[in-house]
Amino acid sequence: MKNAVIYARYSSDKQTDQSIEGQLRVCNEYAERNGLTIVDTYIDRATTGTNDNRPSFQRMLSDSDKPVVWDIVLVYAIDRFGRNAIEIAMNKQRLKKNGKTLISATQRTSDNIDGTKNLDGILLENVYIGLAEYFSAELAQKVSRGLRENREKGLYTGGTLTYGYKVKDKKVYVDEDQANIVREIFTMYANGHMARKIADRLNNSGITYNGKIFLQNAIYNMLHNKKYIGRYEVNGEVYTNIFPQLIDDAVFDTVQRRLEHNKLGQKSRNTNFLLKGKIVCGYCGKNINGDSGTSHTGKVSYYYKCVNKKKNKNNCHKATVRKDYLENIVLDMAMEIFTSQVDLDMICDEIIRVNRKSIADHSTLNILLEQKAQVEKSMANVMKAIEEGIIYDVTKNRVKELQEQLDDLSAKILVEQYKQENGITREEAMEYLTSGVRDLSPQLLIDLMVNRIELFDDEIIVWFNYSNKNNPDDPDTESRDFILQEKYTMRVNTAVIIVTMKL
Repeated sequence: MKNAVIYARYSSDKQTDQSIEGQLRVCNEYAERNGLTIVDTYIDRATTGTNDNRPSFQRMLSDSDKPVVWDIVLVYAIDRFGRNAIEIAMNKQRLKKNGKTLISATQRTSDNIDGTKNLDGILLENVYIGLAEYFSAELAQKVSRGLRENREKGLYTGGTLTYGYKVKDKKVYVDEDQANIVREIFTMYANGHMARKIADRLNNSGITYNGKIFLQNAIYNMLHNKKYIGRYEVNGEVYTNIFPQLIDDAVFDTVQRRLEHNKLGQKSRNTNFLLKGKIVCGYCGKNINGDSGTSHTGKVSYYYKCVNKKKNKNNCHKATVRKDYLENIVLDMAMEIFTSQVDLDMICDEIIRVNRKSIADHSTLNILLEQKAQVEKSMANVMKAIEEGIIYDVTKNRVKELQEQLDDLSAKILVEQYKQENGITREEAMEYLTSGVRDLSPQLLIDLMVNRIELFDDEIIVWFNYSNKNNPDDPDTESRDFILQEKYTMRVNTAVIIVTMKL
């Protein structure tokens, strides 16, 4: 008697567990008739078979790589195993390599339970696979064609309705109450307000987002949504007859420029992870690094993932976090700290002190003066040769070359001398701190402000590089060239910034 596992799957949310129960019943009856002992089941609910990116399916394949006690994977029909001919072949080969056999309870397959070949099953199995892939593609084509025709008519084709709209008789209309909130969000963000501040203001006013509180992620999703300017893009086609325009084009463009300013490398394979080297996992203490994944459609997604979980998913239960979501939260926090809590007078004094120290060292000026002295010495030697009657074309060219060098060095020396006499004024430093900081690149802002981040699933703890008092444990405080590290909180005046975030 051989041991077997059952793999069962259904495709649509509209199907029910009865589909699974039917598959299990047929498979168990087949096992009983053929002397198989079922030792485990793997079930994927509401999961497509057009690709093998299915949790239980992948777990079954992974288990087959191990020394498990079962030899047979039993399915109701071949299309439950998959609907993609290439992936079916590859996954069957993987099972075969591990000494496992795929058997269908209702169809003839190429292998028998005892390991022998079923000659007519070889032909029939390929027919089953071809039909499954054909019907899957045909159904997808019919559904796609029907949806496209409805969009051409300006009809709503289903899915989660965008906030700010309502549907009646398959037509989209403006929900004025929600639309006013959408317009307020766009206006506030265009005027420089941060997403978290916008969410706080709405929540404090008792305004909800589809019955729930507003989160930063919802704000960012709304700000990116082109449906608010009447554009609905799907499968490379643009429809302008479905969603009424809520936001003026000029306001939308202003918001997109600001969003782009805070976004780096979203479409690049060499994406720059702003928080790299600064995050640790709140559960296991290991580093959290940038990672990426590609969906079956080819779309690349970027996220942060604990290295302990990356090595083995069972080592740490910390969930991955989307790159843009986490970075936007930290950027908003850094900007708020810099513009509201930081003692600008103290930073201004520090900038001036460092600038004056740099001027006092005047290493650049000294180097230029030394270079000028060397050129003048060379010029003197050439002039002496000319006085002694040694005149060649090369001598004339050398004089011209040295004179050009002297002119260039003299100009640079004048600039450095001007810097010594006219260093950064307090007014210039304060002007930059109060207005120019918003023009800082996201990476520079993170590098300057953020020291360390501890990340949990429901909260983030950030240590910022800032202090308005000396560190009593640092004997050399006065000689530091930047600001001492201290921890702050947004809610109470304690040691750390703690912001609860729902992912």
